[in-house]
Amino acid sequence: MDREQQKIEILENTEVYSGFLSILKIKLRHRLYNGDMSPVVTRELLERGQAVAVLLYDPDADSVVLIEQFRVGALDDPYSAWLLEVVAGVVEKDESLQDVARREAQEEAGCTPQKLEYIGRYYLTPGGSSEQIHIFYAEIDSSGMHETLGGVEDEAEDIRVLVEPWSKVVELMDSGRINNATAMLALQWLRLRKCTESA
Repeated sequence: MDREQQKIEILENTEVYSGFLSILKIKLRHRLYNGDMSPVVTRELLERGQAVAVLLYDPDADSVVLIEQFRVGALDDPYSAWLLEVVAGVVEKDESLQDVARREAQEEAGCTPQKLEYIGRYYLTPGGSSEQIHIFYAEIDSSGMHETLGGVEDEAEDIRVLVEPWSKVVELMDSGRINNATAMLALQWLRLRKCTESA
């Protein structure tokens, strides 16, 4: 639908829960493809805001820095509730995306990348959440980072840093051990880049 044809009427917007996350109850109508307005629709929206992820890559060692941490959403995962991820965190008020990328890399992996390359952004689950994730790529020296610990104690973060050779990362991707969207998107981007560079 063209931008000028889009129309949304918000009839009611109420916060029904506020905690670690916020949940809104929204009543709205929107324009249909046939030009009419929809009936009133009620939706709950998980208000999460924006986050930033950073794919940390060591070109000299051909290795990727991954983090491993417990995730409540993976409680019933048949493999583990401890997921392999890339560094990531929520954008706080008045922070630039680049500032968040550097802060999270320092807090979670103990490094501060200088040059950041923007990969892109995506909605995580737009059917019920506002969360957008911006992904960056950064080249670093991963010496001494393997099996170190990271995270912010006040935020109950308990993170293990892993430096894995690219060949093992590919195995982890292909076997399904890396099974979260942000890490998969970032690593598939690197996989395509590597294929393009070697062609």
